Amino acid sequence: MNKSPDVGKATKPRTVYEKAVQDFTETAQQLARLNQHFRQASFSEFEMLMGLDDEVLKRYGLPKPTVKRALLEVYQTVVLNQQR
Repeated sequence: MNKSPDVGKATKPRTVYEKAVQDFTETAQQLARLNQHFRQASFSEFEMLMGLDDEVLKRYGLPKPTVKRALLEVYQTVVLNQQR
């Protein structure tokens, strides 16, 4: 029988993409706690507030479209409060 993981429990990322999403989510949650307007941000504002640059692309070794997809996933989770 397959057991689903406990909701809210951090799981170890299996891929670089999952690690990026996990790291971006942690950063976004910290920013949301510090800035009350963060949760009303548009996706463009969210990208700017996250402050991701070429160094991030190098760190994760992911292509820009993949990083953008990860950011969109985090935006939906943190800002729009939608779970996967």
